[in-house]
Parts: sequence; C-alpha cells; structure tokens
Amino acid sequence: MRRHIILFLVAFLGFWCHEASAFWGSNPKGSASGLNVAAGFDVNTITTLSGTAMASPAHKGEGQHTEMPVATTRGTVTVILGPWWYWEKQAIVIRTNHELSISGSLAQGKNGALYLFAQRIENRSTGEAITLRTESGAPLWSRSGAGNPNGTHQYNGSGSRSGAGNRGGGIRGGRR
Repeated sequence: MRRHIILFLVAFLGFWCHEASAFWGSNPKGSASGLNVAAGFDVNTITTLSGTAMASPAHKGEGQHTEMPVATTRGTVTVILGPWWYWEKQAIVIRTNHELSISGSLAQGKNGALYLFAQRIENRSTGEAITLRTESGAPLWSRSGAGNPNGTHQYNGSGSRSGAGNRGGGIRGGRR
C-alpha cells in the first residue's frame, strides 16, 4: 500500500511540475520574472484587467517579445503581447494614457511582479480591439493558432479584418 502512495505522489509531483513549466523556465537569462514568455499562457488563469497604458508597446529582452506596462487597480501589470515581429504587423495603435481592457493569462513572476499574457486587447480610447490568441490560448503567430500571421483586428465593433493596415504616420506607424 505504501508503495502505491509513493508512486502516486511521484507521478502527481511530476505532472504538477510539468504543468508549472508553462510559466517558469526558459526565459532569456538575466530576466527578473523567471517566466517563460514563449509558452506561459495558462487557460486556468484567464482574467480581464482594465487600466491605463503607461507606455507604448516596446521590444524587450533577448526573446524578442513585446511588453507594455499597464496601471491597474492591482498595481502595474506588464502585458506580454507576443513576438516583436508579430506585433509590428498589427494595425491597432496603443499610446501612453490610452484606456485598455485586456484579457489574458495572469501570472506572478519570481520577482513578485504581475504579468498578463494578452489574449485580447480592447483600446477603449480608440475603439479598436485585437485578438492575439485563440480561446484555448494558442498564439495566432504560431501554427497552433488560427494560422493568421496578422491577427484579428476590430475597429469600433464593425467586424474583423486582417492585415497590417494603416497605423498612422511616422516611421513606426505612430505607436511610439
């Protein structure tokens, strides 16, 4: 009987550690969060936060991902938007002080900070919205997503459209 309990505990802990690896693990060295930004989405932690963009989305880290700090009632949350090459193709404009509603997978980094792996963003200041991940959390920039390399973009609820579109003036489409 003891042997069965020990085997169960070993199997359970092995499974638990494997599931946790979605959050913890292979983030680039030197990262304070310790989160795996490539595979950190967990459908069990999906939440929606509202807040104000503290800065425009920016290219961060060796992993080439895009981050954006958002002031929420929970404090500052770093929103992970996906790879920089993918984010640059999106038509949505987000600037400092824009009011946002963001759904995604919420995680706490080893540094104690909160991170939100974005699934859908609504810019309440402009009426634009974009979906970055499927309902199951698969990123749209990967083959396991919907296969659309340019995301799904909505403007003022007028339906979806795909593609880079016109993001405004300037070298980087006015997002900086």
